[in-house]
Amino acid sequence: MRIFKNVDEKLKEIGFVKIEENKYGVRYERKNSKYNFTQSVDILHKASGRHILQSYDKDLIDEKKIGNTCVGLTGYEMKLFLKKMKKLGLYSKNAGIKG
Repeated sequence: MRIFKNVDEKLKEIGFVKIEENKYGVRYERKNSKYNFTQSVDILHKASGRHILQSYDKDLIDEKKIGNTCVGLTGYEMKLFLKKMKKLGLYSKNAGIKG
Protein backbone atom coordinates (compact mmCIF):
# COMPACT_ATOMS: atom_id res chain seq x y z
CA MET A 1 0.00 0.00 0.00
CA ARG A 2 1.39 3.38 -1.02
CA ILE A 3 1.00 6.33 1.30
CA PHE A 4 1.98 9.11 -1.12
CA LYS A 5 0.63 9.81 -4.60
CA ASN A 6 2.97 10.34 -7.52
CA VAL A 7 2.96 13.50 -9.65
CA ASP A 8 0.83 11.97 -12.43
CA GLU A 9 -1.84 10.96 -9.90
CA LYS A 10 -1.89 14.47 -8.41
CA LEU A 11 -2.17 16.03 -11.87
CA LYS A 12 -5.03 13.66 -12.72
CA GLU A 13 -6.86 14.75 -9.55
CA ILE A 14 -6.92 18.33 -10.85
CA GLY A 15 -8.03 17.30 -14.33
CA PHE A 16 -4.80 16.83 -16.31
CA VAL A 17 -4.70 13.60 -18.34
CA LYS A 18 -1.35 12.38 -19.66
CA ILE A 19 -1.59 12.10 -23.46
CA GLU A 20 1.95 11.06 -24.36
CA GLU A 21 5.32 10.56 -22.68
CA ASN A 22 8.66 9.64 -24.23
CA LYS A 23 12.35 10.51 -23.89
CA TYR A 24 11.72 13.96 -25.41
CA GLY A 25 9.04 15.01 -22.95
CA VAL A 26 5.42 14.69 -21.95
CA ARG A 27 2.03 16.22 -22.85
CA TYR A 28 -1.00 16.62 -20.61
CA GLU A 29 -4.45 17.94 -21.47
CA ARG A 30 -7.32 19.27 -19.38
CA LYS A 31 -10.78 20.12 -20.70
CA ASN A 32 -12.41 23.30 -19.41
CA SER A 33 -16.15 22.85 -19.87
CA LYS A 34 -17.03 26.28 -18.47
CA TYR A 35 -15.12 28.13 -21.21
CA ASN A 36 -15.15 25.28 -23.75
CA PHE A 37 -11.44 24.82 -24.47
CA THR A 38 -8.71 22.24 -23.97
CA GLN A 39 -5.57 23.30 -22.12
CA SER A 40 -2.39 21.52 -23.20
CA VAL A 41 0.76 21.48 -21.09
CA ASP A 42 4.00 20.28 -22.68
CA ILE A 43 7.34 19.59 -21.05
CA LEU A 44 9.81 19.44 -23.92
CA HIS A 45 13.46 18.54 -24.47
CA LYS A 46 15.51 21.16 -26.33
CA ALA A 47 18.87 20.34 -27.92
CA SER A 48 20.29 23.51 -26.36
CA GLY A 49 19.67 22.10 -22.89
CA ARG A 50 17.18 24.89 -22.09
CA HIS A 51 14.21 22.56 -21.79
CA ILE A 52 10.77 24.17 -21.64
CA LEU A 53 7.37 23.98 -19.98
CA GLN A 54 4.51 25.56 -21.92
CA SER A 55 0.77 25.80 -21.29
CA TYR A 56 -1.59 26.76 -24.11
CA ASP A 57 -5.01 26.39 -25.75
CA LYS A 58 -4.23 24.00 -28.60
CA ASP A 59 -7.22 25.11 -30.70
CA LEU A 60 -6.85 28.90 -30.38
CA ILE A 61 -4.12 30.30 -32.61
CA ASP A 62 -3.01 33.95 -32.50
CA GLU A 63 -4.05 36.53 -35.11
CA LYS A 64 -0.72 36.30 -36.94
CA LYS A 65 -1.04 32.50 -37.11
CA ILE A 66 2.36 32.11 -35.46
CA GLY A 67 1.43 30.22 -32.31
CA ASN A 68 -1.19 29.17 -29.81
CA THR A 69 -2.61 31.31 -27.03
CA CYS A 70 -0.99 30.95 -23.61
CA VAL A 71 -3.05 29.58 -20.69
CA GLY A 72 -1.79 30.38 -17.20
CA LEU A 73 -0.99 27.89 -14.46
CA THR A 74 -1.63 28.25 -10.74
CA GLY A 75 1.27 28.03 -8.31
CA TYR A 76 0.24 24.49 -7.32
CA GLU A 77 -0.01 23.37 -10.95
CA MET A 78 3.41 24.88 -11.71
CA LYS A 79 4.90 23.11 -8.69
CA LEU A 80 3.60 19.74 -9.91
CA PHE A 81 4.84 20.28 -13.47
CA LEU A 82 8.29 21.34 -12.20
CA LYS A 83 8.44 18.13 -10.16
CA LYS A 84 7.64 16.20 -13.35
CA MET A 85 10.37 18.10 -15.25
CA LYS A 86 12.89 17.12 -12.59
CA LYS A 87 11.74 13.49 -12.64
CA LEU A 88 12.26 13.38 -16.42
CA GLY A 89 15.70 15.00 -16.11
CA LEU A 90 14.52 18.02 -18.13
CA TYR A 91 14.90 20.66 -15.43
CA SER A 92 17.80 22.99 -16.11
CA LYS A 93 19.05 26.17 -14.49
CA ASN A 94 20.25 27.57 -17.81
CA ALA A 95 18.93 31.02 -18.63
CA GLY A 96 16.99 31.81 -21.79
CA ILE A 97 18.45 32.94 -25.10
CA LYS A 98 21.94 34.39 -24.82
CA GLY A 99 23.23 37.45 -26.57
